[in-house]
Amino acid sequence: MLRLLAIPALAYLLTACSPHPGAGYWQTTGEESPNFIKEFVRLEVGYEGRTNIFDSKTATPEQAIRRCFWSGVDAQTLMLTCVQASNTDIEESYQLRVSPDNNTADLLKDETIIGHFMREKRPEIEHSYKEIFQPQ
Repeated sequence: MLRLLAIPALAYLLTACSPHPGAGYWQTTGEESPNFIKEFVRLEVGYEGRTNIFDSKTATPEQAIRRCFWSGVDAQTLMLTCVQASNTDIEESYQLRVSPDNNTADLLKDETIIGHFMREKRPEIEHSYKEIFQPQ
């Protein structure tokens, strides 16, 4: 009986330790809408709970226009608590809702979509993941 209970517990622990699908690099799809914040071009959502929002595709972390901490709301949604880089007294909240295929996401503020994003392909990162998970 104890063995039967151990299997679901182990599965839960392994799932809880896996990265959130929102983690990664995101770039705007280029779609336009009156509600979209046009300066939000790229998101870097780190595995350790930090996020940077950029207004340029070639920005470095020091050039982020928003610096955020994220927490998981559910299996597909992150809550971002951010400050403006130009005025850290101004705090803002956003949600990043990842699609079921994990390749696109919507950025929301107060339940209004303010941007559509797609996952960036980064060969150097994908290469390192292959080395970790599929050693030669």
